Amino acid sequence: MTDTFSNPHLAAWDASLGSSARYARRIAGELSAASMAQRPSWGGWSVGEIFEHLCVTDGLYEAPLRTLLTAERARTTPRQSPVWRPTIWGRLLLWSLNPANTRKSKSPPAFRLTTAPRARVVDAWLAQVETTRALMREADGLDLRRLTLSSPAARLIRLNVGDAFAALALHAERHMGQVRRTIADVTAAPIETRKERR
Repeated sequence: MTDTFSNPHLAAWDASLGSSARYARRIAGELSAASMAQRPSWGGWSVGEIFEHLCVTDGLYEAPLRTLLTAERARTTPRQSPVWRPTIWGRLLLWSLNPANTRKSKSPPAFRLTTAPRARVVDAWLAQVETTRALMREADGLDLRRLTLSSPAARLIRLNVGDAFAALALHAERHMGQVRRTIADVTAAPIETRKERR
């Protein structure tokens, strides 16, 4: 589905999520169950575990975003602006998630895996992506700077709605790179030539 956004930031994040979803949809139809479950030689997550992590992370953002947007739309005069700037915490978060950043980092405890990947985990994440994109459409036109929420990783860290959407898009993009590397390792398939973080 193609959407037209009045806010260029939301348009860019939506396009990024759409690109990640297309790649995920393709590999879901091509990768065997054994390859999906196999961990790479360097001992990282399997492809299935990567998508389970994405499901967990994205899901933790959904309820607070939905609550904020619903409340704002219910105001007599919703606050509107096409301008967005990251918070200080948001800027640090987006730097850490940027696929060009090769620095290794551990997932916060709230985002770590505690169970095996669910059945049809890629399909579950694709459904979550569509939920996130629907929330982006709901946010279009609102002031993304003035609506704030606690980070699911740490309640004392405050992000604005733009920070959250940008983080979800970059997080997906970063992990699609991890998926590519993992598939290349477990299937001995050619890897794309662009430099990606291991």
